[in-house]
Amino acid sequence: MKLAVAYARVSSKKQEDTGFSIPAQIQLFNNYSERANIKIVKIFEENKTGGKVGRKVYNEMLAYVKEHNIKDVLVEKTDRIYRNFRDYVVLDDLIQNYDLTIHLVKENSILSQNATSHDKLVHGFKVLLAKNYLDNLQEEVIKGREEKIKEGGYPHKAPVGYYNDTNKETKKKEIFVDKNKAKYVKRLFELYATGTYSVDELRTKLYNEGFNHNGRPYSKPRLLFVLKDVFYIGKMKIKGVIYDGKHTPIIDIETFNRVQKMFNQSKARSHDIEFAYTGLLTCGHCGCQMTAELKKGKYVYYHCTGKRGGNCKQDYIREEKLDEVFLELIDKLPDPDKGLFEEIKKAVKEIRKLKFNYEEESLENIKKQILTFQTRLDNLYMDRLDRRITEEYWLEKHNQWHDEKDKLAQKLQSMNNASRNFDEGSNLLESFCKHAHSEFLAASPKKKCAILKMLGSNFIYKDKEVSVVLTSVFNYLLNNRFVNYGAGDEARTRDILLGKEAFYH
Repeated sequence: MKLAVAYARVSSKKQEDTGFSIPAQIQLFNNYSERANIKIVKIFEENKTGGKVGRKVYNEMLAYVKEHNIKDVLVEKTDRIYRNFRDYVVLDDLIQNYDLTIHLVKENSILSQNATSHDKLVHGFKVLLAKNYLDNLQEEVIKGREEKIKEGGYPHKAPVGYYNDTNKETKKKEIFVDKNKAKYVKRLFELYATGTYSVDELRTKLYNEGFNHNGRPYSKPRLLFVLKDVFYIGKMKIKGVIYDGKHTPIIDIETFNRVQKMFNQSKARSHDIEFAYTGLLTCGHCGCQMTAELKKGKYVYYHCTGKRGGNCKQDYIREEKLDEVFLELIDKLPDPDKGLFEEIKKAVKEIRKLKFNYEEESLENIKKQILTFQTRLDNLYMDRLDRRITEEYWLEKHNQWHDEKDKLAQKLQSMNNASRNFDEGSNLLESFCKHAHSEFLAASPKKKCAILKMLGSNFIYKDKEVSVVLTSVFNYLLNNRFVNYGAGDEARTRDILLGKEAFYH
């Protein structure tokens, strides 16, 4: 006889009153277990909504399952156990790697490694969409930070010649010029630009003139970094990307450019062009990202960034050849028949409903937190006017709570953006499944990348060959059956191999 746990949950009083009560669910489990010859060893009851990640009883149930080697979980129906996107990803991993079986009692459906291909397919699409939403959300959070940087805010400690402080008018943290050290920085640039001094010579010369760090000369690497840092002309270089800063420049651009020429550094050309596969491909030799480069104004080549040394840059490929590789993979996907396409549409519809419920509660929670911080700030201001707190305490808490409120506002924006991206992505999934070849051919560079991320992950280029780990859903569609469907959200690595001649340039 199989041993199982049961998970019963209601999220509102309304559900209690309309036939979803926990006693009603438990009775359903008991009837089912008798018919299926299953013994329920423990029942987990939860009365809170599952729209938020982190349900206490739910997590206790998962821990119990692992600890006691239970392989079967009984739930009333899908939305009793899957109530947010992370649940899909976590439980799918347990199904594939832990051999967990989930019995959806009311729906008369079972999710397991041995489930029907139909159930696996529908479940796989839901997992794919759920993972896509979580990835989108993470990307939007990062993008939100980048937006702050684009507005001129520097996220690090100010470099030599500047200092961090709070603007007395705006009460926000900013970067100001350190007038004493700025004059030495300016002199460093001007003297080096003449070409008559080495960095070592300037290190000694400026130290003798009073330019020091804790009484000692600045090191040569530190001065070299200063001479190459665009921060001194009012810019900011963060993770290889240059932004405009709010801070006051110390060095004029002409002097800065003269210094860069002294290092034999040519200014990289910028192209108003969007590359399809940047950020997607990884070098199979060293693990670095592949980068794109425009040659002769019209040819796009991809090669390793070479940040870890070696001769990886010599292994390159034209973008057109990558298009051919990915199109060959797409052409292998069968056109879904009407029944299958309807199942795909149904899966998309269900996950969209789940997304709406999740976002509704999450957004409401974030708005409440923002209101809480705003109330605190209002009360804090009144305490300051009434002199119940010191100016120092007011400034400290004012900055702290403003920062917290700004982070929440950014999170709100990130969720809205992720929601929009998810809707675009789910529409793309439906469209792609119906017209895969033509959809990819007509796609913009950004859309091509989105399609490939939907198909798989771990895109690796090495020695004229590309490999990718397909998602379980597209692995199934490619094979017309579930082959090695045992790697969580991803199936086995499938090499996309064309004839060698296809990669020559």
